[in-house]
Amino acid sequence: MSNTEKWKDLWFSNLSPHAKLLFFYFVENCDNAGFFEVNKKFMLFHTGFNEQELMDAGIELKKSYIKSKDGTKLWFKNFLKYQKKLPLNSLNNMHKQIIMLIQENLSDESKFKGSDIINSLLPADSQVGKRRKREVVENEQQIPHTQTQMQTEIPIIKTTRFIKPIKEEVFEYMVEKEFEFAKMESEKFINFFESKGWKVGKTPMKSWKSAVANWMINYYDRNKINTTKKSKLEIIQQSHASNEDIDWNEIYKENKNEQFN
Repeated sequence: MSNTEKWKDLWFSNLSPHAKLLFFYFVENCDNAGFFEVNKKFMLFHTGFNEQELMDAGIELKKSYIKSKDGTKLWFKNFLKYQKKLPLNSLNNMHKQIIMLIQENLSDESKFKGSDIINSLLPADSQVGKRRKREVVENEQQIPHTQTQMQTEIPIIKTTRFIKPIKEEVFEYMVEKEFEFAKMESEKFINFFESKGWKVGKTPMKSWKSAVANWMINYYDRNKINTTKKSKLEIIQQSHASNEDIDWNEIYKENKNEQFN
């Protein structure tokens, strides 16, 4: 996609013809996340510039990109904006590759590790270096002032705040519960409660695992699927029970006689 609005941008319109050409070369040859791998020989060959012209045009474009620590890559700040890919959504299949490319470059010590500008474009649950907390526990403790208070055990008050799950967590939980429709229903679960503001009726959700369990039960009820299923332990126990009264010596003796007859 090429956004024609850039021709109305004061910064772009003030660029020299060489800088405009180099800008187009960059954004038409970078990856889907806006990262361009620098290859000076290719750049000179494709643009027809000499080395001085390439250097001068690159200096004009300095405000438009961030250079990697080792100087082998450039990332163009407004590329995703012009491609109309923002905000990024980890549930959007078209955005998954972009998120992965950004994460790879942010995880590489020699590339863009520590860049808050690039990291801020990622969804909160995908940002590099900011581990997503599964459970947030807030502790409140009174500070003792007197000797009597020092001798008394001070209780710690713990409150748990709900953290909404991501699709992978719901999928893994459904698989753990041997729910055969996990792939399709985990996405439906996320989309449904995202649209409801993570409320069950009018009440804010407290436990997403309980909500998933109810979701699976309701699925079976809606589709009239019989959920009576024996566990592996029950199958083994029944197998042993049915074999308790068998005289294996007799069975072995009969089989042995049949082999020689």
